Amino acid sequence: MTAVPYANNRHCTDLCFNSYEYLKTVEVNCDLMKNGSDTCAGAALASNDDKAIILTFRGTTTNHQLNEEMNSLWDKVPFPGGGNVSHYFYNAFLTVWNGGVRDDFTTFKNRHPDYEVWVTGHSLGAIMASLAAGHISALGFVKPEKIKLIAFAGPHGGDKIWADKMTTLVPYAYRVVHANDLVPHMPFDVHPEWQYTHHTKEIWYNNTMDMGASYIECDEQESSKCSNSVPKKLWTWNDHSTYFLGGDRCKLWCQKSHPSTSSP
Repeated sequence: MTAVPYANNRHCTDLCFNSYEYLKTVEVNCDLMKNGSDTCAGAALASNDDKAIILTFRGTTTNHQLNEEMNSLWDKVPFPGGGNVSHYFYNAFLTVWNGGVRDDFTTFKNRHPDYEVWVTGHSLGAIMASLAAGHISALGFVKPEKIKLIAFAGPHGGDKIWADKMTTLVPYAYRVVHANDLVPHMPFDVHPEWQYTHHTKEIWYNNTMDMGASYIECDEQESSKCSNSVPKKLWTWNDHSTYFLGGDRCKLWCQKSHPSTSSP
């Protein structure tokens, strides 16, 4: 589902679900600079197969956007659930949320009040997903026990107080990291007072992430047993774009496409 916001089409939804409701992908300007060109995107949909409303967010699309994300990490803002988070990342979520995703989410929530809420994204979309899950929990849109967060390849986004609060805001929260992916280690060599800390829990695939591949789960913050065990000299962009082998993930991995195969 992380692929849905990259194109306003039904390719993934048609491949992955037998019964779903999807209105649109929302793409808005999310640049903190006046007259900036950065855009962010996300979507809400409902999977009637899974009895879940899904929020999904797009990753970084340009080098300019990546540079602005990294250069603005000193600038943090209060998070409603506690702690402080990156201004750029929280603004990215809020502009997409207020730009139309909240309206679609509310529509589906009113139709299906008993559905769980699943939140996901890759890269920039992953930290947007973490902030989204915490936001809807803190502001009472959804009870914490009804939210499931699975974020792929996300950078650091908030301080330790925020990371601690996420444990109760979103008890079911997993950050998935592929091998030597460098993005989850961003920002690099930050000033100690910034206190950027990942929320728990981490799922680390130190392999190709093929069907049935093994992984390690680390339940403590910044564990040295998962991706933090990789030396800096081995961090690479290559593992950032090849989660679950890369390519057309919807065609490769959706259960509807492979009805006789269990999910990894």
